[in-house]
Amino acid sequence: MIEIDSVGRIVSGEEVGRFVKIQELPDNPPSYLILTAADRDFHQEGGDSWVEDEASLRQYFSESHWVVNWEE
Repeated sequence: MIEIDSVGRIVSGEEVGRFVKIQELPDNPPSYLILTAADRDFHQEGGDSWVEDEASLRQYFSESHWVVNWEE
């Protein structure tokens, strides 16, 4: 499951050990910003990607082979 506006740790796939957060952008339909970083506060070694819709977001996760442990 992909959670929006929650911080997660990538435990498998590309970028294992990094943190990820998905932000929903106010487009219609919504697009998504995928933030990654070495630290939980997203201050160190950060990066971002943009996808145009939910299907593209799911495809991005699939192609990256990400398994994410989402924090509550």
